[in-house]
Amino acid sequence: MTGPEKEQYVREIAALHERVRYLEEMEKEFAALARALKDSEERYRLLVEKILDGIFIAQDDHVKFPNPSMTDLLGYTAKELGAVPIAELIRPEDRERVLARYRRILAGENLRGTLAFGALRKGGDGFQAEVRAVPIAWEDRPAVLCLLRDVTRQVQLESQLQYAKKMEAVGTLAGGIAHDFNNHLQGISGYIQLLMMRGDRDRTEQGWLMQIERSVQRAAALTKQLLIFSRREESRLEPLDLNEVVRQAQKTLARTIPESIVSELRLAADLRPLEGDAVQLEHVLFNLGINAKDAMPDGGKIVIGTRNVRLDEAFCRSHVGVTPGDYVELSFRDTGHGMEQETLERIFEPFYTTKGVGSGIGLGLAIVYGIVQSHRGIILCESSPAAGTTFRIYLPAQERAAAAPEKEARKRADYRGVETIMIVDDEPDILDIGQNTLEQFGYTVLMARSGEEAVEAYSKRGREIDLVILDLGMPGMGGERCLQELLKMNPSVKVLIASGYAATQTVQGILEAGATGFMAKPYRLEDMLKKVREVLDGERDEIPLGD
Repeated sequence: MTGPEKEQYVREIAALHERVRYLEEMEKEFAALARALKDSEERYRLLVEKILDGIFIAQDDHVKFPNPSMTDLLGYTAKELGAVPIAELIRPEDRERVLARYRRILAGENLRGTLAFGALRKGGDGFQAEVRAVPIAWEDRPAVLCLLRDVTRQVQLESQLQYAKKMEAVGTLAGGIAHDFNNHLQGISGYIQLLMMRGDRDRTEQGWLMQIERSVQRAAALTKQLLIFSRREESRLEPLDLNEVVRQAQKTLARTIPESIVSELRLAADLRPLEGDAVQLEHVLFNLGINAKDAMPDGGKIVIGTRNVRLDEAFCRSHVGVTPGDYVELSFRDTGHGMEQETLERIFEPFYTTKGVGSGIGLGLAIVYGIVQSHRGIILCESSPAAGTTFRIYLPAQERAAAAPEKEARKRADYRGVETIMIVDDEPDILDIGQNTLEQFGYTVLMARSGEEAVEAYSKRGREIDLVILDLGMPGMGGERCLQELLKMNPSVKVLIASGYAATQTVQGILEAGATGFMAKPYRLEDMLKKVREVLDGERDEIPLGD
């Protein structure tokens, strides 16, 4: 081998070694890339398989490459799902809308946001779904990548929240109407009682006056029901045994419902006590009983039950207005004709009724709703045509405690006095009635038609005034602001609040702010005289316990 040939050979060997080293480096890089790709695929697979939302590719109007959450959500195997047209997974009423959007995205439109629709599981069960979709290429052809989520619980919660807000708004309206109506009733009742006090009428005329007064009291009972619904009527909560309330209510119902309807009690022997108003809870059962009677014109059965329950986080996430803890469940089931969904969604609205004209005003279940709310509870209703109706009421349970002793009733035969009283009210009739009544019993009466007028009068004659009877719902300064101004001038001023509102929170707030006593309109003149005498003699109303 010549010298040049040898040199050429050495160069070729060196180049070959360099090539080998290059290939070895490339092999290492490819191995690293392969491992990275495998890791990436593994992460992608884990992401797709473990995510709780359904992920799938829509192509040729069918589902392809569904993840496990998608098959679990719809109840199909992956193979079964691939054979089902997408249209059959959508409720008939939503198909056209959903498929139209799918075709637009398939054509390449990038439509932002989600689409809500009713989806169908294997077997036909429906649920509320929400889908996000983007156009992609799958196996070199147009397709749509979709993410599907079950939002049934969210929709239910939103519906409950909207219903609660609507009921609160209706309650505010009803409470305002009842308050104004009570002012008018106070005027009518006051004049009637003044006429009856004169005692110079014959028996026939006195009977007419008594009949008018009874009509006023019936109207007052109606406004009280509106105030209960709007939660502006005070509930007297005290420890009680719900089983005993149920037993008493059953006796009342037995005198009301026909013999063709039988009632059965299923009461838990170890039922926890709760804080409640026994009269109002009996009213709940009575109204549910009347509702059941109307649903069973040919007879049937009522089952009333109680039991201890614990509401967990999952339940409370699905129901607005309740927190986890120990509760007492009160159930009321009838075997009546049941209700359509449309009726079921409106049963607690005041004045909503399916009865004919003259057969009822539709306040019964609205009152039930208001009472349950005032007890910090919730009420649920299950019903369907021909399957009867079940109401379930959940009320917070309490530790066992002795009932607070009732305040001994004050008896006083003579309500006369010589003190000076200022009445503050924007209703002329109430001012006139109050002045006439109090002056008949020896008092000196000053009158103010607004909070501003009262403050001005007190600033000039405060030393003469022994008591202020103050209305809350007045235009302008209003009763609460007037109370504050009076207390600034004289922290010891005696103020008796008279209002058409009687919510526990309202009474509690007013008494804590410095008022001496409270009267709910409409009140009997004798009750007003008694209350005036009590306050003047130094008695103060107890501040009720808040919710």
